Amino acid sequence: NAKAIISFTCGGTTAQKASKKRPDVPILAISPLLTTSRQLSLSWGVYPEYVEEGVLDTDNFRSMLREACGIAIKKGLVSDANDLLVVTAGFPFGTPGAANIVRVIPAAGPTYWDSSL
Repeated sequence: NAKAIISFTCGGTTAQKASKKRPDVPILAISPLLTTSRQLSLSWGVYPEYVEEGVLDTDNFRSMLREACGIAIKKGLVSDANDLLVVTAGFPFGTPGAANIVRVIPAAGPTYWDSSL
């Protein structure tokens, strides 16, 4: 079972849709927009994280996953390296309504990931 859902989002729609289903796990919404992060703080079960533009390498999905794992650990959403995270994102990043990627990854980081990520 996954310990958290992670959503890379600009507008917050994907995180809000997940929130409406009231999952048993927290939703970590990572956004480069401060206003989106603030709005998502009002959504049920959502833990928004504002990440300044340029911090995420949006051309390198593996790098984004690494950053997401670090944030999940920092926020205490995972406690073990083998905890699973469900990650949603849209590529190209920043395209509204383009949540077209779902990955299940261990929180341990890149050394434990399949090379296809």
